[in-house]
Amino acid sequence: MVAFVGLLLLITGLAGCRRADDNVATPQQQAAVAGVLGGSCEGVRPQPEQLEGAISVTYAHPGNRDLQLHIFQPTEAAGPSPRPAILFFFGGSWRVGEITAFQEQADAFVAAGFAAILADYRVKCRDGSNALQSLNDAEDAYEWLRHHAGTYGIDPKKLILAGGSAGGHLALAAALKADEGEKPAALVLFNPVVDLATPAPFYLKPLAWWISPIAMDVGALPPTLIFHGTADSKVPIASIRHFCANAQAEGRTCRVMEYEGADHSFYTSHDPDPRLGTSPYAHTLAAALTLGRAVAQGSHWP
Repeated sequence: MVAFVGLLLLITGLAGCRRADDNVATPQQQAAVAGVLGGSCEGVRPQPEQLEGAISVTYAHPGNRDLQLHIFQPTEAAGPSPRPAILFFFGGSWRVGEITAFQEQADAFVAAGFAAILADYRVKCRDGSNALQSLNDAEDAYEWLRHHAGTYGIDPKKLILAGGSAGGHLALAAALKADEGEKPAALVLFNPVVDLATPAPFYLKPLAWWISPIAMDVGALPPTLIFHGTADSKVPIASIRHFCANAQAEGRTCRVMEYEGADHSFYTSHDPDPRLGTSPYAHTLAAALTLGRAVAQGSHWP
């Protein structure tokens, strides 16, 4: 979490609640980041401009490359039109990450009659960007998809945001920052980062609170499903419990499915777990699809 906080805060140089599409960090802050980030960028590849089977469209051009949404659609005979949709944000500490991280989950949602969209966004190792710029991209991706939903046979009122780790933070923060009446129908989050302020040093806390979902207004939080391991070494389970407790106190639906002894990114494992009777991947996917079907049918999510 300390690395998360350093990545986010030392390179944003926030002076207020403004967007940060341009780097606003001082040279001193940029130099400090080199020591905070750790981790090498070696092996980080460019994101593909197209994915097989997808309609790939540009939603923004904030830097030196286009940012793409890759839209996967079921066959015309499968499901209603306009149809529900789910938009995925990959994880990677706002530093790395691959557009195909949620390809399997996207394929499963397409098979269930959804449009499934994989969103690219700027990350440090690929674009020299910071976490707030990643969030700006996520907000732009969601807004673009809502405004162009009809073109792709998508019902904007049945649009789910999803993501893992830093991508879970982006999905959640984008939803909380969306205007009233433009919130997503639901959130599906895999070990999301919700609290960047608690581990921050005191002089960075004001900045950390501004981008931490745990400090945002949860009064209009959409129905939210969070998958989290009790032994997560990067995002403490206590922060997730606290976030959901805040949301529930506001009368919102926030459910945490806890996985005993599981660490970060456990949901990617296809290995059978005797306690689950299936793999963590299959178990989390089944629960996500249950929420998705409730959204699609306009029914109550249990």
